[in-house]
Amino acid sequence: MAESKAAWDKVGEDFRALGRQVKQHYDQRPRPGTEVQEAPEGQAAPAGDRRKVDEALEKLRDSLDQAFSALGDAVRDPQVGDQTKKAATSLSDALTATFAEASERFRKK
Repeated sequence: MAESKAAWDKVGEDFRALGRQVKQHYDQRPRPGTEVQEAPEGQAAPAGDRRKVDEALEKLRDSLDQAFSALGDAVRDPQVGDQTKKAATSLSDALTATFAEASERFRKK
């Protein structure tokens, strides 16, 4: 049991490190402007509620664009690639240890 706990602790550490690296890429991305675009000339401006929904959707789109751009940048970063491999190896090791312990328990029964 101690072996699988240690393996799962390592998985957590490695994925936290990977998360920090992806967050660092996200934090380095320029923030989109927060200004609201006016309706084109000759068209009526959206009603108050519609405008709020449009603004919220625009912010969501910008945030998702930022997040996926940062993720794309992180994927191309060799250090993030190394950390991803390390995290995946830790996960594999933890699963192996867990299944080995479970198998041993079943054999004893």
